[in-house]
Amino acid sequence: MKRLVLALMLSIVCFAANAQTPEEAEKINKWIDTYQQLNDAKDWQGMVSKAGLCKQEIPAWNHVYYYSGIAYYNLKDYDNAIMNLSIFIEKDQSEAGAYLLRGHSFSEKKDAAKAIADYDVYLGKNPNDIPTMLAKANAYLNVNDLNGYAKELGVVLAKEPNNAKLLENRASAYANLNQWPAAIEDYNKLISINPNNDEYYNNRAYANYIIKTPESYKAAIIDYNKVIELGKGDVKVYTALTALNSALKDYKAEVAAWDKLVELQPANFDNVYRRGAAKYNAGDYKGAIGDFDKVIKNDPKHINALKRRATAKTKLGDKVGAQADAKLINQLEGKPAAPAKK
Repeated sequence: MKRLVLALMLSIVCFAANAQTPEEAEKINKWIDTYQQLNDAKDWQGMVSKAGLCKQEIPAWNHVYYYSGIAYYNLKDYDNAIMNLSIFIEKDQSEAGAYLLRGHSFSEKKDAAKAIADYDVYLGKNPNDIPTMLAKANAYLNVNDLNGYAKELGVVLAKEPNNAKLLENRASAYANLNQWPAAIEDYNKLISINPNNDEYYNNRAYANYIIKTPESYKAAIIDYNKVIELGKGDVKVYTALTALNSALKDYKAEVAAWDKLVELQPANFDNVYRRGAAKYNAGDYKGAIGDFDKVIKNDPKHINALKRRATAKTKLGDKVGAQADAKLINQLEGKPAAPAKK
């Protein structure tokens, strides 16, 4: 705000120099000094209270409305800020800063269309003002227009292509829009800027996971393994790896991920059961039975573990063991026992 007000001072001095009479010029310069002092002191209420007297002394000095708009904006009275700035703009379109501040006020009231219109006027006169470009982007964000937000961030990124924060924000917007390839492009750039940021790999992996193609699954696995390499492997990462490797039918890799989950969550027997299923799919029937044994010991009524153990025993030729499990299954399901074969 201080930068904006200082820019305003220059144009007011010019206005004073062009006053119709020396007396009028003297009054204007007096009010310039008064408002400058109030502005430096951030006495916004004082600026508001002086407006009436200022208008009486120099009724043709339109900049009093500009000052009042600045004061009301800082007091967060956006309705009065808009009203005073609008009066000023109606009388004098020379101050680009008035459009900027009115745009901020509209944005605070979540009137995105009017805020953007004012920002566009200001940017037409100040095309390289990046903070205002970001304010315009945020006007879209304030009304949850993520497409507009991403587009405006792109305008800034064209000028600052390595701005990691803006890339992160745009990638997040693309993710919320389910525009996963676009999000991946931003994470590619972020990773090139900071190749040791585990969050970038994690987020890119998730984006590829959501795309659900064999190629994207492979890319996601590479990124999740990079997260692990960076020392940030956790339950979510290993859980994702179990699902991805299962989808690709790489059951050995799936088992390895389940091994880590069992290690991280020793009391979670569902992990043990699912590892047993992965071992079965990998053709490790003995290993599968070992896991199903642990699950059934913890929960003797775990019917799915019993069924899978029976099938694994059949694969190994253990008919007696399979029949014993079938008997337990029938009991749990309330079915009559199968007659003994003669």
